Amino acid sequence: MDALDLFFKKFSYKFDKGYPDMNNNQDVLLLESLLNKLGVNVDLQEEKKLEYDVLTPRAKEIAQNLINLLGIDQSQIKPASATKIVIYTTDREPLFNKIEQSGKYGEATKVRSGNWKKEGITIILKPTGEKAGEYFELKPQQFGITLDKKISLSVLQNELVNGVKNNNVLSDLQKQALIYAVTKANPLSDAEKQELAKNTGFFNEVNKNFGEPHGALIYGDQIGVDSVEFPAAGNYRLLDYILYKGDDRIQVSAKAGKSIGNTAKYEDIIALADMADGKVPEKLKEFSDIIKANSVITGAFEAIEKFGSNSLKQRVKDYKIQYPQYPKIGNKPTDRVAHADRIAIEKDFVKELNANPELNFNELFNNYVQVKYVKYNLNPKTLEAEVYVIESGNFKVKHATKNSPGHDADKLGLSVSKIS
Repeated sequence: MDALDLFFKKFSYKFDKGYPDMNNNQDVLLLESLLNKLGVNVDLQEEKKLEYDVLTPRAKEIAQNLINLLGIDQSQIKPASATKIVIYTTDREPLFNKIEQSGKYGEATKVRSGNWKKEGITIILKPTGEKAGEYFELKPQQFGITLDKKISLSVLQNELVNGVKNNNVLSDLQKQALIYAVTKANPLSDAEKQELAKNTGFFNEVNKNFGEPHGALIYGDQIGVDSVEFPAAGNYRLLDYILYKGDDRIQVSAKAGKSIGNTAKYEDIIALADMADGKVPEKLKEFSDIIKANSVITGAFEAIEKFGSNSLKQRVKDYKIQYPQYPKIGNKPTDRVAHADRIAIEKDFVKELNANPELNFNELFNNYVQVKYVKYNLNPKTLEAEVYVIESGNFKVKHATKNSPGHDADKLGLSVSKIS
């Protein structure tokens, strides 16, 4: 066993997926901290986003060829250096396939991101919008929103406006749009709105990240609260902010209106029930423990051994024979089929879980999750923001996977919607 195997065997439990997700800022910071404690000083922060003109003349030629090949806009290219072309996109797979099929850029060394090399120039595909979550730097902690302290709604509005003005990634048009959404000042023309609406990644990220504090402002104003508090990350389970109205304390989980968002963790639901001295069925505990103890890759297969049908158990056995490298499925394009086959089994297992009344988390969730789900959506045509609220006790939860054939996104969890 080499040094890396020993390192990840020792520390895998610290990461939700069993390994550090380099698109997850918390995972990156944790990995950096662990390595630094071992005497390995590294900086693993995300790629620099430089202006297009930093590219060398040859890199610009290659970049222009890629723009023509992929049908993308030059603004989607944010170089990390003079010889590192980084293309940001909301959907990497079609672009990956076009580059591969062109045969002009060599062999991709990583699935999805590519990492092609041509004449000393590196070409990388990176996600933006909802799949990346941080390109426009719209999270509350990136925006300068006050954390762990009650603030009035007027202070929150001022912090939102100042955060927009001080943002170094947003374009002037994007800044104008967000300030208008918050204040209704300086409206955009129809032509400007149409231009802005072309960038779906921008709106995806607004809904996911900017929508948390803006949704708090809108919902707080609707119900007439006195103040709001944004806890620092990880302080509370299933909770993004707290609204205060007199003696009332309203706990909120913020979600993007048109997406599944992050699935709720089984272990969090059970922990809330335990805190309230609630009774948790043993099968739910056992299922949760299996998912918690395993990585995103191994969790479903281990749960199938205990709770899956005989046909799924056989499919897992056949899979392990076909792919003896499991669970060490790599990130090269040649590993895509192995990932896709694993995901197919996982998705069928999710269907079985949702049909199994003994593994239904609905009652537990509605009894012990005392938060409101506030879903936020900014309409790209009108730039009007709206919130949609699901009250505690009116939740419909079901098992879900966010994983796809090209991406192991997260462990199995619970998606949340309103009882119809």
